[in-house]
Amino acid sequence: MARRRVVFVADDLGVSAGVADGIAAAARTGVVREASLCVTGGAVEHGVRVAKELGLGIGLHLSFTLGRALSGPIRGLTDAAGRFGGLGRALLRCQLRLVDRDGVAREVDAQLSRLRELGVAATHANGHHHCHCWPVVRDVCFAAFARAGIRWTRSPAELPAVGGRWRPLPLVLAQLARGSRRAIAAAGLRTLPFVGSTLEGRTDHAAPFRRALGRLPDGDCEWMVHPRVPDAEFARLDPLGARLDAAARAELATLTDPATAARLRECGIEPVGYAAFG
Repeated sequence: MARRRVVFVADDLGVSAGVADGIAAAARTGVVREASLCVTGGAVEHGVRVAKELGLGIGLHLSFTLGRALSGPIRGLTDAAGRFGGLGRALLRCQLRLVDRDGVAREVDAQLSRLRELGVAATHANGHHHCHCWPVVRDVCFAAFARAGIRWTRSPAELPAVGGRWRPLPLVLAQLARGSRRAIAAAGLRTLPFVGSTLEGRTDHAAPFRRALGRLPDGDCEWMVHPRVPDAEFARLDPLGARLDAAARAELATLTDPATAARLRECGIEPVGYAAFG
């Protein structure tokens, strides 16, 4: 019997056809059972169709840095045409609270509404670039998730057991997670221990991934993954992410390698979706 259950959540579904292709390949091996849908992406309907055909749970990948706002321009986060800007500028403006909170709330509701229009009963919600944990956004999004019937969200503080938590990205994410705890609890949302940021962007993905599997403590956790086939649409919409094309190929190779499935069995790990938790 498995000693651990892991929800491997593939982010960025809907951004491009290449993302859907990568997630589909990782799902067919039995590793990925959940995908987070970016409804401001360029291949949203295609992504939903692929995920449903594979029986994946689908959640919202809330975005304030990719594509165009569904609710119109937002002061501090978009241009006059409603196009989102880059990560650095958006995060800084949220930290300084130089954005329109009401506009953010309208956009969260609009993205949740788009999910429903697509026929998706969301199993979870998180954020592109972890924007759900940013100041201002976190003030409104978790309550909106709960109103939409969503019960699971992401708290991106890396599990210490897997190592690498003193790198800059995990440290920043741990701080964002701490700042979000009160709002998550007030909304009555649930989280799982988190893994994934220490392996993000690694071109030598397979070996550290398999080592981390063996270091997981007993119990359940969420593991963020980004399997994708690099394509021009992704590069257009997420030029920052496209710099990690080589790492994306390496991660996809790891998740589709039969040796990974064997390592999961060896470690007593069962890949599951959020439905496994009732």
